[in-house]
Amino acid sequence: MSAIGAFLDATGTYELTSSEGYEQYLESIGVDLANRKAMASAQQTVEIKQEGDHYTLTTTTPAKKTVSQFTLGQEYIEEFGDGRQCHGICRRDGNRVFQHLKVGGFKAAVVYQFDDKGFEIMFTGVNTDAKRTYRRLA
Repeated sequence: MSAIGAFLDATGTYELTSSEGYEQYLESIGVDLANRKAMASAQQTVEIKQEGDHYTLTTTTPAKKTVSQFTLGQEYIEEFGDGRQCHGICRRDGNRVFQHLKVGGFKAAVVYQFDDKGFEIMFTGVNTDAKRTYRRLA
């Protein structure tokens, strides 16, 4: 499963500019309070490296640096921000990347919407949604 339609190269460094409902989203998928606070940090940068259908996202907060890697259409397993195992699969449509996750016993959907100024992430958890906006630095 690969790209459908044209896609803006996502490679770059981005800074979090706004966050709505993210701690509630993390709570809805079973993240404990201490990890929610660290993961929801307002000081956050994301470096994205896109090589064809393979993506590497390096997220840096004052407390932690995490690396997430996936290839479109291929199932992957990684450690979620709170240490639990996460299973995921991603696909792309135009300037959107759709990520379906299973974290512990919870399912979540994440949509990245890219443009030349940055990207938004829409999160759908258990009875709650969240949105985070990032602006491109480089």
